[in-house]
Amino acid sequence: MKRIGMYVMTLLIFILLCSLILYKEMTLLSFINLSFYVSGLLILFSLLIFVVQKGFFDGVSYGFRKLFKRNNKDQFGSYEQEDEILPLSEMIRISFSPLLISGLILLLFMLIGLWIYSI
Repeated sequence: MKRIGMYVMTLLIFILLCSLILYKEMTLLSFINLSFYVSGLLILFSLLIFVVQKGFFDGVSYGFRKLFKRNNKDQFGSYEQEDEILPLSEMIRISFSPLLISGLILLLFMLIGLWIYSI
């Protein structure tokens, strides 16, 4: 939980600094715009990691690696063992939950800012 809090605080500071750099001022509208982009990217990236880890692309990656290994023979003229091909879901070991939770918290801050802006 501490790590997610640190991610959110770091992202908020990043958004405020980007607001100063890009918009040359720090307004509620610039915070809403930038937090929408950052939270959207975090949520999309974490959902992509989730889909890959659940094995959705394992068949496609297996087929491509098998196709490209077919062209590469070792020095004795035999093909490599098919057992050596790891599925893509086993190669990706990034935890998606801290990114997803911090993206959702940042999205909540954006929605609160949007509600304040609309008043």
